[in-house]
Amino acid sequence: MSFDQALQLTSILLASASFIGLAFGASLPEWLTLLTGLALILVLLRTLGLKSIDRVARYVPLSTTTWNILVVIGFLGFWVDILWISGDLLPAGVHFLLILMVIKLFNLQLRRDYLHLYAISLMAILASASLTTDLWYLPIFLAYLLTGVWTLLLFQLTKKSEEPLGAATATSLSHEPPDSHSRVTPELFWLANGLALAAFGLTLVIFFTIPRVSAGFYQKGYGENIRTSGFSDTVNLGAIGPIKRDPSVVMRVELPDRPAHEVGRFNIRGVAFDQYDGRSWTNRLSHRRVLSEYTSGTFTLRHRQSPVPSHLGPALRQNILLESLDTPVLFAAPFAETVSGKFLTVQSDQTGALYLPFPSSSRIEYSAVSRSNPVLPADLQPQSVSYPESFAMHFLQTPVHSERIGALAHEIVRTKRTTYDKAIAIQEYLSRNFRYSLDAPLAEQAHPLEEFLFTRKTGYCEHYATAMVIMLRTVGIPARLVTGFLATEWNEYGNYYMVKQQDAHAWVEAHLPHSGWVMLDPTPATSENVGSVSPAWQALGRMMDSLRLRWSRFFVQYSAADQLAVVRELKAGSASVRNRAWDSLTMILNPLAMTLGRVARYIAEGNLRLLGEFLALTLIGLSTLVWLAWKRPWIRGIESKRAAREEQPITYLYKRMIHCLARRGISKEASTPPLEFIRIIHEQRNDASSAVAVITELYCRARFGRIPLTKEELRFAQDNLRQLMMLGRA
Repeated sequence: MSFDQALQLTSILLASASFIGLAFGASLPEWLTLLTGLALILVLLRTLGLKSIDRVARYVPLSTTTWNILVVIGFLGFWVDILWISGDLLPAGVHFLLILMVIKLFNLQLRRDYLHLYAISLMAILASASLTTDLWYLPIFLAYLLTGVWTLLLFQLTKKSEEPLGAATATSLSHEPPDSHSRVTPELFWLANGLALAAFGLTLVIFFTIPRVSAGFYQKGYGENIRTSGFSDTVNLGAIGPIKRDPSVVMRVELPDRPAHEVGRFNIRGVAFDQYDGRSWTNRLSHRRVLSEYTSGTFTLRHRQSPVPSHLGPALRQNILLESLDTPVLFAAPFAETVSGKFLTVQSDQTGALYLPFPSSSRIEYSAVSRSNPVLPADLQPQSVSYPESFAMHFLQTPVHSERIGALAHEIVRTKRTTYDKAIAIQEYLSRNFRYSLDAPLAEQAHPLEEFLFTRKTGYCEHYATAMVIMLRTVGIPARLVTGFLATEWNEYGNYYMVKQQDAHAWVEAHLPHSGWVMLDPTPATSENVGSVSPAWQALGRMMDSLRLRWSRFFVQYSAADQLAVVRELKAGSASVRNRAWDSLTMILNPLAMTLGRVARYIAEGNLRLLGEFLALTLIGLSTLVWLAWKRPWIRGIESKRAAREEQPITYLYKRMIHCLARRGISKEASTPPLEFIRIIHEQRNDASSAVAVITELYCRARFGRIPLTKEELRFAQDNLRQLMMLGRA
């Protein structure tokens, strides 16, 4: 491949890499994505020598004035986009950038046109970098870096005056055929790839020398957050159900102080609700207060001078990487005491829920320390309790027309004497006598709770938790509904919980006189998210998610402290990670291992015929591979096909020239050599001899000399044939 051809190819690949980055990182309009992708494909096919596209491009040319008019129209569209369609500078700029790319792809004539395309591609890849922080950007950036190095190198090697690329290659018929100094050689191939590798190494050095201070302003695609439900001040019964079908990852939770063998179902608390009107829950205690900053970046729910009560459980530390959600809630295990992160302020309501002032437009990472309330022995004894009116108004409220529910609750706890025993009895009744299903259309009923308890007896976590809260309140036990997530998927490759939208959950917090708020969950313990994915694919998915977490930690939100922590972790856990990866690879390759084991068992049973056939097939296969590697027969086939492809166009042009001259009265006899025919034309039509000589010399070089012609030389022959035809008409 010549330098000019290679430059055209790498320029288009460079633009393609930047376009793919924008297509993945930005929410592009479908018509614009289709238009840009189609333009790249057409130009690439034309560069690779597809004759039909090249023929159409030659017969449908657009003047420079037309292209300038299209640019002006695109610029006007940019202002329409920013003022009335997108309403934002960045998306409108991205759309205009792609319009310019399409126009420039079809107008690559001068070297400055290539420079314009490179500038557009650079702005596109920078825009895609600011629009995402996902792992998929890494291979796209590497592809852009590799093609960029090749493009700059070839651009310098083909440096000429400001004129159409390749036009100077066919100004004379006496020049020598292209030699190795104007073609891509193996030495140049390895030189360019070595430069790309060195550039990538230098990029890594700069990357790890300068820690990140932010992750970009538009890294989630113009501020688009994952939509959740159940974490506002008012939530309709059944609102969590639809999002439980969404497998999107919303957070990853590490438990640094808990050994891996102790992991199990893990509740992550969000928001609590105190009032139910028969169809929806409301948080009337939603007034937020700003938490005091205990130390720099650490906020506490308890006064800094207050000691930790002795009856609380042990501290549970969590490191949480939260995706950008459409809620300002900060999630943590119940009950959070402190939260640490790069926050200006943190707020809390009267139920202990944590909030940011507004939803984050990017991933955030923070740490939380929580302590649970264990059930104290005093609450395991019969006792009478009276609650303040303000407390009872919030946590003993029941909706109207709940007498039937109250009668059922009193029947369940009829033989129980303590508050805790009554709560456990109601929990066990619900978990044992009802069936879990996401397909229960209870939200459409006028009285969904009664429909769940007495008719369908089928529902999901919201219905179980709502039923238990109302039943507890009817027997005099204060209770509230809590929404959050129930994490069950442990990633053994990164030692963290992978929490998804489908893990959204609702449970109950009941108030005991001495213990305080304790957590109860009446939803059956059966898996809520039963999938049909094989264990091998699940293991592969966990490995990829572990890579994404490290990408976000080590690259997106990288700091010097993070770097040291990851290095220590790799030193301490590299062996275990390697062993787990090998186990998962074994699981993936298990079918092949079973097949080989079956063959080995047949051989061990004495089946000599099978052994002979197996050895014969193996010997034939190895011999075939050795012969192919030694002889490489495809090389001759490729060379002959390449010569045929390069010979056919010039042969077609030469025949058209003969036909054109024959119509002008100058026929070529079959016995007349091509060079002799040039002399005849010079004697009879001197004005046509120059064009005939050009086409004939190129024809002889390709047909008899087997010297490949460049695209520029073929284009030069076409131009001479066109001049010859116009001369004949004149």
